[in-house]
Amino acid sequence: MSRKKTIPVYCFNEHNEAYYYWNRSRIEGDLYRPMDLIHIDAHDDMARPRDFSESLYPNCTSNTAKIKFYRRFAATQLTIADFILPAVLCGIIKNVYFVYPKWRNFKPNRKSFTICSAFGEGKILKYGIRIKKNANPLLLQAIPDLKRFQYVTGIAEELPQRRKVILDIDLDYFVCCDSITNHFDYELEITRSQYENRERVITDKTLPFSGIEIAFNKRGDRHFAHINRKKVPEVRHFPAEEEIEQEIDTLMAALLKKKITPAVVTICRSCDSGYCPKEQAQFVEQLLINKLQPLLSS
Repeated sequence: MSRKKTIPVYCFNEHNEAYYYWNRSRIEGDLYRPMDLIHIDAHDDMARPRDFSESLYPNCTSNTAKIKFYRRFAATQLTIADFILPAVLCGIIKNVYFVYPKWRNFKPNRKSFTICSAFGEGKILKYGIRIKKNANPLLLQAIPDLKRFQYVTGIAEELPQRRKVILDIDLDYFVCCDSITNHFDYELEITRSQYENRERVITDKTLPFSGIEIAFNKRGDRHFAHINRKKVPEVRHFPAEEEIEQEIDTLMAALLKKKITPAVVTICRSCDSGYCPKEQAQFVEQLLINKLQPLLSS
């Protein structure tokens, strides 16, 4: 009697790292074909990268080298908002199901998309190209890696039945601070000459449109420029711990009812960026992993 294969669960700090773990899972055999992505998040992360300084298709052959390539590519070429579409293009994701939290008050939607890269080189990405049946064959040669997929948004209770999927969960689905730029500020040490000529910066006509504010100060013989983003209205969803547990229970119950089977699970903390506060991320992560167990053994 063979033992049931353990479903891998990967936890990491920022969401672009998911791209690395998905590719690693494909190399290791857990993602043996393109699968639907169930993306459970307070944000859709469907931003469209335009071009990369290197191809998303590795030119190495060994699995060890490929794993290193994907880790570097995720860290240097992708952001926390644009890692999903490249995973569609490279054949990991078949369709995308974005599950948003009910507190978001988003509206369900379904769209058909296409994605490809110029000449199949994996550097310059193209979106929304429609190919007619009688199209010139030369056109297909120019976009040989064209992928078609469905993008569906809704709540967990509206997911399709009986799917083997990539299950991807961001902790900011449960606890979220959307106005993270209010908490970003930087202090740069500048020269005495720059400090004495600070009026050039303060009176620059483009500064009000830059989205940043700059203040100058002096401490002893040292000079500094303090830079912060302009404040925006605070947008937060900070429920009590019992409410978070209830929301996790509701989510897991919906996935079990739909008979969702994960091939791999990726969990993003979003705590470096601040979308899920660090002081709450550890609690939510551990609770979520515990509540995932029935789904992993179903």
